[in-house]
Amino acid sequence: MRSINLLKLALDAEILRLRAMVARQSRRAAFGSIAIVFALAVLALAEIAGWQGLRLRVEAIPTTLILLGINLVITAAFGLLAARSTPGHAEREALRVRQQALDAARGSLLLTAGVPAATALLGLDRRGGRGRSWFRLLRR
Repeated sequence: MRSINLLKLALDAEILRLRAMVARQSRRAAFGSIAIVFALAVLALAEIAGWQGLRLRVEAIPTTLILLGINLVITAAFGLLAARSTPGHAEREALRVRQQALDAARGSLLLTAGVPAATALLGLDRRGGRGRSWFRLLRR
């Protein structure tokens, strides 16, 4: 019975961890898509303004290459920030609880399965008397 409760606890912890992870990823997706819309508008206007400003001092091709390099650096910086997502406290705690419950359930199941095997090896039957033991083969 204890092992069933521990398995239920592990299941509940895993469900909690998955819910927290889905909620976190959903928030990231929502905020990211809103940010992309505004970033594209800002980027388009900044590109136009930057190209026009540089065009007054530099030829057309070098102006475009300068803006390309700046955009590449900005893209790399934000790409690294987006890739850096670690699990939150709730996810880590739920994972820890699940692992502990599963470990305890394994131990409980081993004990539960070990008692009938030990009684069979010792030759004890359900009536409390001696039955046929596997050890009788060693006595000969």
